[in-house]
Amino acid sequence: MDRAEFMRRLTALLNDVPPAEREEAIQYYNDYFEDAGEGNEQGVIASLGSPEELAKSIKAGLQDGGSMGEFTESGFRGYEEQRRNEIMQMQAREESTADSGTAGGQTSAYGGSQGSTYGGPGGPGSTYGPAGSQDGHYGQPAGNTPPPKEGLSGGMIALIVILAVLSSPVWVSLLGGLFGGSVGLIAGLFGVFLAFLIVGVVLIVVGIALIITGIVAMFGAPLGGLCLIGTGMVLMAVGLVFMWLMVLVVGTAIPALIRGIVNLCRRIFHKGGAQV
Repeated sequence: MDRAEFMRRLTALLNDVPPAEREEAIQYYNDYFEDAGEGNEQGVIASLGSPEELAKSIKAGLQDGGSMGEFTESGFRGYEEQRRNEIMQMQAREESTADSGTAGGQTSAYGGSQGSTYGGPGGPGSTYGPAGSQDGHYGQPAGNTPPPKEGLSGGMIALIVILAVLSSPVWVSLLGGLFGGSVGLIAGLFGVFLAFLIVGVVLIVVGIALIITGIVAMFGAPLGGLCLIGTGMVLMAVGLVFMWLMVLVVGTAIPALIRGIVNLCRRIFHKGGAQV
């Protein structure tokens, strides 16, 4: 199975998904193949799994997390689901740490008692356990509990703020360039749309005028009238083609550009925040 067959089957399996999410999913996995390169198609297909499994994972993720989330190699993951998983993992780590600390304390206590019977530093029968207690019943605490993490100090926060202020011309310029480029592309597409609209309307109007003139001229010069009518029909056809191109630009190119900008911003601002 190659890329074309994989994407064809995946598109067919996502027919019951809302159009916006379906188009975003198809765009994401097409970009995934493009980033991997033509020579790595089979590796990408192996990592994604079968189209049926991937479509099932996407539908389950959209049903659980709604439209707030991101597409990954294993399907769609909602932000709420990721937060719940992170909270559950954090709680599991805390419980595991607490259990290991309790088990360490119990082992130390048993070690002290055993040292009293079977020997410690003084040999067999010694009254001293391995922790050095005289009765041999109490051991040294295991100390397995990790030290608490320290937050950022005030000086570090101030340094980060200063660096952000000093570097503001750079990232402000980058954001401004990105915004200006996006606005320029949208304005260019709008100009193409307007040009197609004007040319199409003018050709249709001229074609109608030539047809009417040809009909009138047929009473005096039939051949000339037929030529005018034929020319008018050709102009009307060309004008309709321009109108169709205008509809194509409005209905396809501009929404695709807007979706691309939205996806780029989502990857920059939301994806990194979800992985923190």
